[in-house]
Amino acid sequence: RCISDSFYNTPARRKFMRTEKTEFGHIDEIIRRIALARFDVTLNLSHNGKVMRQYRAVAEGGQKERRLGAICGTPFLEKALAIEWQHGDLALRGWVADPNASSAAFAEIQYCYVNGRMMRDRLINHAIRQACEDKLGADQQPAFVLYLEIDPHQVDVNVHPAKHEVRFHQSRLVHDFIYQGVAAVLQQQAEPELPLAKEEPAPRP
Repeated sequence: RCISDSFYNTPARRKFMRTEKTEFGHIDEIIRRIALARFDVTLNLSHNGKVMRQYRAVAEGGQKERRLGAICGTPFLEKALAIEWQHGDLALRGWVADPNASSAAFAEIQYCYVNGRMMRDRLINHAIRQACEDKLGADQQPAFVLYLEIDPHQVDVNVHPAKHEVRFHQSRLVHDFIYQGVAAVLQQQAEPELPLAKEEPAPRP
């Protein structure tokens, strides 16, 4: 309601508005991005007096997975592999979907945050894609929700008008770090579990 009233009878803005359904979709996506960035904040999205989305604040631990499922869907959550990777001042955490179980149900889930800021960065996407390429088809894309922490002095956020891209001072280091982190968790997933050896009965004296 508030957003509709903000643009009511304002020709300079109204002519750029799409259908109500399209505009709601844009707002819904923004709320998703914020909800994934701040698990500690409760977010509600209402439309025409009806609550459409409700993301409750959660603490650390398993509750994060519950909220992740509410935002990205159960199919993604069921195939999500947790990542915890660190080297020096670089830290990568989050989830990447098992490429062997890639599904259209979560093909468009690609969220990456740099120091808490949502990004659509080509270098980051390339590193993730490269780590998954052996397991993805030519027409498939990796699905992920990842959080990169880096020394703020090592990244420039003022290279894109909408702040969607960044420039890393050591781009090759960052690329390889992300690649190795994603590849490591995929490799761990691919390793078969060793069967437990059956204990032989002790010989009788």
